Amino acid sequence: MQEPETKATVMVVDDSKTVRTLVSSIIEKSGHTSLTAADGDICIELINAHQIDLLLLDVNMPRKSGMEVLRYLRDHHFNIPVIMISGSCDIGQAVMALKLGAYDFLEKPVIPDKLLVTVKNALAEAELRKNLKLYSAAIAQTPLSIIITDTKGIIQSTNEAFSTISGYSGTSVIGRNISILKSGKHSNSFYKDLWDTITSGKPWYGELINKKSNGELFYEQTTISPINGNNDKISHFIGIQQDITEQKKKQAELALSEMRFHDMANLLPQTIFEINLEGRITYTNRMGFETFGFTKEDMENGVQAIMLFAPEDREKVRLNMKNRLEGIPFDDHEYTGRKNDGTFFPICVYSSRIIENETIAGIRGIVIDISDIKKAEEMVLELNRTLEQRVEERTNELAKSHQLIFQQEKLVSIGQLAAGIAHEINNPLNFITFNECNLSNDFNDLLEMVTDYREIIEKSVGVSADAEGVMLLRQKEKELDIDFLLENIPKALEMTRQGVARITAITRSMRNYSFTNQKGVLIPADINKAVNDALLIAKSEYSDVASVELQLQDLPEVVCDQSKISQVILNLIMNSAQAIKSQNRSVPGKITIKTWSTGESVFCSLSDDGPGMAEEVRSRVFEPFFTTKDVGEGTGLGLSISYDIVVNKHLGSIEAECPVEGGTVFSFSIPR
Repeated sequence: MQEPETKATVMVVDDSKTVRTLVSSIIEKSGHTSLTAADGDICIELINAHQIDLLLLDVNMPRKSGMEVLRYLRDHHFNIPVIMISGSCDIGQAVMALKLGAYDFLEKPVIPDKLLVTVKNALAEAELRKNLKLYSAAIAQTPLSIIITDTKGIIQSTNEAFSTISGYSGTSVIGRNISILKSGKHSNSFYKDLWDTITSGKPWYGELINKKSNGELFYEQTTISPINGNNDKISHFIGIQQDITEQKKKQAELALSEMRFHDMANLLPQTIFEINLEGRITYTNRMGFETFGFTKEDMENGVQAIMLFAPEDREKVRLNMKNRLEGIPFDDHEYTGRKNDGTFFPICVYSSRIIENETIAGIRGIVIDISDIKKAEEMVLELNRTLEQRVEERTNELAKSHQLIFQQEKLVSIGQLAAGIAHEINNPLNFITFNECNLSNDFNDLLEMVTDYREIIEKSVGVSADAEGVMLLRQKEKELDIDFLLENIPKALEMTRQGVARITAITRSMRNYSFTNQKGVLIPADINKAVNDALLIAKSEYSDVASVELQLQDLPEVVCDQSKISQVILNLIMNSAQAIKSQNRSVPGKITIKTWSTGESVFCSLSDDGPGMAEEVRSRVFEPFFTTKDVGEGTGLGLSISYDIVVNKHLGSIEAECPVEGGTVFSFSIPR
């Protein structure tokens, strides 16, 4: 037996096991799947649990009969085709079954061929109903308006989108002529051409201006197609329409916007132009025609933009056009323009790429006639020549001022250097002060002992049995010149005290001087130098806890306040050193400082192998007064000041990262 195209699930419900087995066997041999149920209750359970495509239902069964199952299916909106099977030929039962929605009524014993034909027809009709329902749902839910009319234009059917767009309810237009939508905006000949097309069996495509139920006009993109009936003649027309009213409004707004652009462009005193990828001018405003002397007809015939430049500038123009299309910046925008009559004049051209649909389509720009500017420059040069004497006098004054400023800048630099030197001197100076104090105390103790010793020696003269030993001690004192030592050692200690006091005063002055001479002057500076200056000043902070690795690239000078940038780097170095120190490590840590540059910025990063930071700390690290150190060990201002210097004063950026491998990385950049 030939396998059906679609395999269906058929349920056989009968209280007779023999009938169930026989019918199931016939169903399965036909290529379908069968399920069986012995009564109506089991049948309903299976229907609710499985996808059933066809039901073969016995009329008379214990507990729940076939008729009751049929009513259950109707009441619960099950769209399952049902073939009723009965052992009697009761016409009343058959009529009732068909009224309740059964597809057909068969008598027992079931004839296999008749059963198979009935099953096939029932499944085919169910499939048709299913497809019809699907198509109906698609038509109902499509956003396109759909109207079906007869050959005289009488409306037979519409969908929901038609009601939404037109304002007419579906029931209110059924039986009415399609002419209710006429807006009066189309001529009779327009409608005649439309009807001639569709009545000839061809579809019609076009735009219609129709009228809603409230009288409001709307635009539709329409396709009207003829539908042939059983006799292969046209029986209906179907119209599929898309509301394009908003699209029309936008097109009108765009046209108005373009008109405004052209009007405004024609008011400008400069030339505005557009050229395509072949270098041909596709648009210019009124000033473009007036300035260069060509006409709209010339432009329609083709005007190459390169011909509007002096011959000696054309190679530069070609190169700059190529750079513009490739997005390569260039600085030279001045050229010599050439008018249609062969005269030349200086111009300045500024341009940008035309991007259409994410594709480069050409170049647009503005041309400025700088003839007046050039004349003004010549006049200024002439005036400058008459002012040479005054300029020379002023130059002398400026030279003196420059020297003064230069000296002040030197003092600022010296002050910065002095701060580091003073810090480095303070450590050995403390050692000297401490040792001098100890030596003074020790010498006083020694002097007291020598005095006591001499008194005892004097008293023992002539009494001691060891007179010879006393004489030897006195001889030793004379050889060592003890009196000289006792007299000069206090003097030497006093001179040391004075020297230490003087050095202390000098270093204090140097430190104070370094702070009073800081200025926020922005000048070209080398960030690498700022790194080295900061390392010199911070050496005492990191030398005992970490080694420093420098990876400094050659950098262009960047305009900045170098003292402030040094302060930023100093803060970051001290921050890393203190973080490493907090770990109480047995081996030194490592601090790595890198610098590099791009075409836009100069970068510096400082990384350490310290404890790193938790995310909640990292997110707040640049907040003023935020610190993780104990009270008295930090103010929480170092990193916030660094942020202010980099971001607010230098328009740069600074950020902190905590790599997965540990440690912390601070990076900042300064725009070039």
